[in-house]
Amino acid sequence: MAVATAPTPGSRMDGYRELFRNRGWLLWQTSATAANVGYSVYAISIPWFAYEVSGNFLVVGLVLFIEVGIYSLTFLVAPLVDRARNKRNVYLACYPAQAVAAGAIAVAIFDHELSVPLLLGLIAFISLLWDVAWAANNVAPALLLSREQLFRAEGLGTLLGGGTQLGGYAGGAVLVVWVGPGAGLLLYAALLAVATVPVLPLSIPSGTRSEAPYLSDFREGWRYFSGDAGAALRKLGSVELLRGFVNTAPSVLIVVLAAHTFADSSDAYGVLFVAWVIGGVAAALLLGEWNPRGRVGWILTAAPVAGGLLILTAVWPGISLVVGAATWFLFGAAGTAYGTAFYVYLRGAYPAGAVGRITGNLYLFTGSAGAVGAVVVGTLAGVWSAQEIGFLVAACLIAAGTLLFALPGIRRLAF
Repeated sequence: MAVATAPTPGSRMDGYRELFRNRGWLLWQTSATAANVGYSVYAISIPWFAYEVSGNFLVVGLVLFIEVGIYSLTFLVAPLVDRARNKRNVYLACYPAQAVAAGAIAVAIFDHELSVPLLLGLIAFISLLWDVAWAANNVAPALLLSREQLFRAEGLGTLLGGGTQLGGYAGGAVLVVWVGPGAGLLLYAALLAVATVPVLPLSIPSGTRSEAPYLSDFREGWRYFSGDAGAALRKLGSVELLRGFVNTAPSVLIVVLAAHTFADSSDAYGVLFVAWVIGGVAAALLLGEWNPRGRVGWILTAAPVAGGLLILTAVWPGISLVVGAATWFLFGAAGTAYGTAFYVYLRGAYPAGAVGRITGNLYLFTGSAGAVGAVVVGTLAGVWSAQEIGFLVAACLIAAGTLLFALPGIRRLAF
């Protein structure tokens, strides 16, 4: 029997209790946590393996180019997700197929038969399925919860999954160092299988189902960006072109720092990466408790500027691993603050039936710029120092925050 999933009103005093009573949200969060933990292992394994197998930072950039470039195509699949009668079926289709692809990469690694083209092809397949699952993840909270609960749910979801996700990054780091990335890919496949189980009894109905042709729903998603009502989305999209250009750069920058700055590069890579993730977990918990529905615009403007200044510190010549880890912790907090405010605002300010298309359309700006940036930064990493790359990242982030501050209406964003 499918679990009912009706939103609950909630208040600040007993909001967390209401979330725990929402069995549908708990099942979805359990599944999403398992999938995200798996992605954590995948995310920490793939860039380092790409560098190990090739010895070329350009290949690291190409891996991120393929991944982020395909993520930018979410706007094409989002109309299908928005019109899906039951979002559960999206997960049942995607997670098992991704698990098979991850397992295929692992087997090829262990058999020493994984060529760069095969690696890129399988990553492309996994990334395409993540497009579909990610679009569903953006819609599901809006269908399961009230607007008042969205920030709180984001924080509680991080509390429920943060430790295990951190374990995914830490475990992935250990596997990368002691076993190799093939073991990380097998763990990723297993966690995707685990993520499939909680959604089996779950029902996430769309409510009103569109019977219009695909192209009509596609055009309707873009109409939210038109006219005076779409001004905020257009401004956010334009700034995402700038911020998105360096969206993947931290992943490359950590590899560069670990390889060139510290004596034990593998250990340093794991420490810096995990510190980055812990900072993000802390920021999400803070925002969940604060519930800043009326201050979204201020978070969006301040977080990129803070991130840019922190990157300048992270690449300071002669920085110790302890100070570097603390800096990446704060950088992770700034990045998560921006991302949480950005997506929670979209879920709370727009109709649930259009959230998948709106977020997918906005990610077209982020992902397309990020794909180009991944190749550029990957190429530059072979000839530039960590300080020069850090200056580029910092300049783009500070410029993005400054532009958001200057654009009329952004600082007043709320829901």
